[in-house]
Amino acid sequence: MTRRVYVDTARNSKPHACYDPAEDRFFEVEDLAELVEKYNEIYVDSTIFPRMWGQLKALIDDGARVFYFAKPWKWRKWREKYANELKERFGRKKTDYGDAYILSRIHEYKPRLFKEITPLDVEFKPLLMKERALTRELMRLRWMLELGIDVEEEIRDCEERLMRIRGEIVERAGEKIPGFADIARELELNDNNINALSALAGLLIYLRWPYEVMSMHKAIRYLGLYKPAKENIRKFEERYGEKYRKRYSGCARRYLILLTVAILISIKKRIFRPRARDEKEMLRRLLGILKTL
Repeated sequence: MTRRVYVDTARNSKPHACYDPAEDRFFEVEDLAELVEKYNEIYVDSTIFPRMWGQLKALIDDGARVFYFAKPWKWRKWREKYANELKERFGRKKTDYGDAYILSRIHEYKPRLFKEITPLDVEFKPLLMKERALTRELMRLRWMLELGIDVEEEIRDCEERLMRIRGEIVERAGEKIPGFADIARELELNDNNINALSALAGLLIYLRWPYEVMSMHKAIRYLGLYKPAKENIRKFEERYGEKYRKRYSGCARRYLILLTVAILISIKKRIFRPRARDEKEMLRRLLGILKTL
């Protein structure tokens, strides 16, 4: 029997607000792993804080299925839709319990707005978050160096930590991601090219391999490689708003760019930012390899 619970996640030591629609009951938990005793489907909002990944891993290892709200930019619309109901029930529109309640209503009418968190997500996304944070820190330090600030020692330390985390990503990818070595070989990636291999691992995780193989059309939209039609550009210029805004995964696009750069360097022996057509060709090549596997 399926037992569902909806959770408005909280940062740091604040408890998570939960709603059980079967019992119409609101409650709090300190650790999401506590929910596995009674529930086998857990729905959380779109914000997954760093401390939560261990809790989510414990849930999935115990056999629970975990889903997250994948369209955070639509949240305000849903809150406005149930504004009167929320005010009547909770006294105001914005509360933690109210947000957990909204998740249940969204799932009732639009379950496709939720995506399942996979075992590979909980294994790799904490590492990928660390890798992105160190990359941003390294860029900040290099910018400070250009301004004449003496941060050379800090740069060397950050570069070493970044290579260590990327090495860990590659090592774990070889153990956990099915066919990772074969995919890297088909792309002609050198085993010593840690940057390219870590980018490949990150891109595969965001493409949800091996749980699905995206079509080229879906992958282009997910990675933001589409070219808007002229009439859509005119509409955007005439009326700026949510309706005309395109959405894509910046994290996935970053790993595609890093992988494309690594491939182009090996071919053309020089560094430059790839064009969209280079990224699209890289994506087509990768998806073709995945389909054969």
